Amino acid sequence: MMSKVESLILGMFFGFLPVLFCVAAAGFANVVFLEEKGIGYWALGGLCVGLIIDVMFVKSWVKRAYQMNSKILAALYIFYSIGVLGFCMGIPILEFPLGMAAGAYAARKMYHTKAGPEEFERSVKKMSIFAAAVMVLICCLMALWAIAGQMLGADIQLPHLSFTLTLPLFVAVVLTGGAILVLLQYWLTSISAKVAFRL
Repeated sequence: MMSKVESLILGMFFGFLPVLFCVAAAGFANVVFLEEKGIGYWALGGLCVGLIIDVMFVKSWVKRAYQMNSKILAALYIFYSIGVLGFCMGIPILEFPLGMAAGAYAARKMYHTKAGPEEFERSVKKMSIFAAAVMVLICCLMALWAIAGQMLGADIQLPHLSFTLTLPLFVAVVLTGGAILVLLQYWLTSISAKVAFRL
């Protein structure tokens, strides 16, 4: 049986999705059809629809959380990853908690199904690789964002440091920084799974 904390976390994970999707869809529909007039009312309407969906379905989603199709959960994870990247203005700081939550989910699923040590290790490794692969995608999006923002060749001014972001330097930063982020995501996902399994 799930603990209250476990149910609450899963409820938040599933509950945010309809709200975010409905608010974004309402905002998009408003811009397309009404030329940005009354966007606040459309956003409020989207919020209400999302909350209604939550009331109707989230409880059942939480109960079936560990029996859900892994492809659906993977799609939700990617959706949240891209969403938090935009929310954080291209800085993947919230991507690490997402990976840790994914690791915890994999561990709790193995716990509730009474999986053996070998199956547990295999599941954690698979989830850690997936979280790291999504981080690769996020790093690629960050690089494209920087290129689209015309950061190449730009003069960067920092406290006690100023430099021009040349192509070789940009590539070095992307590859080195990306590798660190990917490896850190893999490690955090794995560690969170091992901790969650013991709870």
